[in-house]
Formats: sequence, structure tokens, C-alpha cells
Amino acid sequence: MSEPSKSSSYSFFNIVEKCDNYPYSDNTKSSSKPNDIPLLLDNDIKVGLLLPPTVEALKEYIRWRDELYPIYGDPKSPKNIAFVMERCAAPLFGVLTFGVHLNGYTRTEQGQLKMWIAKRARTKPTWPGWLDNAVAGGIPYTLSVRESVIKEAMEEASLSMEIAEKAVPVGAISYFTVSQRGLQPEIQYVYDLEIPLDVEPKPLDGEVECFYLWDMDELVKHIKADEFKPNCALVVIDFLIRHSIIDPNNEPDYLDILNRLHRRLDFPTMTI
Repeated sequence: MSEPSKSSSYSFFNIVEKCDNYPYSDNTKSSSKPNDIPLLLDNDIKVGLLLPPTVEALKEYIRWRDELYPIYGDPKSPKNIAFVMERCAAPLFGVLTFGVHLNGYTRTEQGQLKMWIAKRARTKPTWPGWLDNAVAGGIPYTLSVRESVIKEAMEEASLSMEIAEKAVPVGAISYFTVSQRGLQPEIQYVYDLEIPLDVEPKPLDGEVECFYLWDMDELVKHIKADEFKPNCALVVIDFLIRHSIIDPNNEPDYLDILNRLHRRLDFPTMTI
């Protein structure tokens, strides 16, 4: 994926639709196209969808990350992990994956809201050079949501554990992306963290090239220029809604955006 173009302008709904682009069915109980092949467990629980060319793609797939993701089975079971899968293989099998994203923001002495935004390293295998949330990552096997966000905050943004532990869970977004990599139904847990004015996130693990601190007007400009990794744009839009920067009075697609940020995905999810 090449770096973002700065020549286009999009609406908030266009940005959401770009990420949540798997066709909606007229039957609300179904989220599969006729040619998609369900991935079933022995008990007939559907945990994913496969595109017909998946087998051929597997023969050429080389971007392994040595990261294992849990795939969930029976939600009624106290231990509902069916199996684990290499992170990069998940889109090939259309299985539901989970991540955690953190909005790092500050308030100036005058009360102005600003947000820290990461620029992804150009060496990243996916979306190099695109804009990202201050902290973001998948939830690997063996780690909880909270453990994951603290770990990522320390490793990606050089935040101390004392600061990272103050991150507050504020909800989740869900969407279903179709891309050249395959089918990607995803749920992202969202955290907010007010970062002290005298603390500046800094790259540490090579995932991030640099950080920007933008006011809301500047942030919106870059969102609408389509410079963000798609799912990260959704996390920012969710933040803008929760802070009434996007509201029913200034956004004609307000309800459609809300619905698309919280798509129903009929796959098993984690149980706590």
C-alpha cells in the first residue's frame, strides 16, 4: 500500500464506508455473499469466511509476523478460544480479529482540545507512511485488552506505565473490510488517554516515524484528505462524535455513520 494522496476530499461517511465496505445483506441475520465459503468448527459454529481464491493465495503468502491471534468458538463456553492463527493469515480465512486503539489527546491551558497522531513508519508492511492513532495494535493470544493497550503505549509511544495505566476504555467500533488481502471483520476496543501537556509521545519500536499534535480543525482536514489508515480514521471519527465535534446539526449522515461504526458481525466473540 503506497503512501496517502493529498489531492482528494471526502466526507466523514465516505471515510467510514471505505473501511466498512463488505456488502450488507437484505437479510440482517446473514453477513456473507453467495460465493463466500464459511469456515466452520466441528460444532458448525461459523468463525470466518473464505474467498474462493484463498487456497492459491496461501501458496504465495509470505508476510508472516510470528504473531498469534485467538479465534473464538462457542461463546457459551468459559474458555471459548477455538484455535490460534498467524495474524497475517486472518484475512485469508475471513476470521474475526480484535485490536485496541488509543486516542491520545491534550487540553491546553485555554481548554483547547488537541490530539496526538502517529505517522506510520515507511518500513511497515501495511499502510506505510499513513496516519495512525497515537497507539494501536492487535490483541495477541495470552494478553487482555488492557494489557495490550498498556504494552502498545509503552512500546510505540514511549509512554511510561504510570501514564499508560490511566487510559480509559470508552467503547468499541466494528466493521467488515474487503481488500486485496482478503476479508477482514474486525472489532477495535477504543481507549482515551489525556496526556499531560509536558509529555510528548516519541517513537520507540520502529513502528512509528513521528508524532503530530493537531487541533480539531487540523485533524478534520487530514481525515477528509484520506490520509489515515482506514480503521484508524474510524477511531478518530468516533472520538469526534463523542466530543460533539461531529453532531446531528453539522453532519447529514450522522445516523448512518453511527450505524456503520458499530456493525453487527455474526461471528463468536471473546468472553470475559
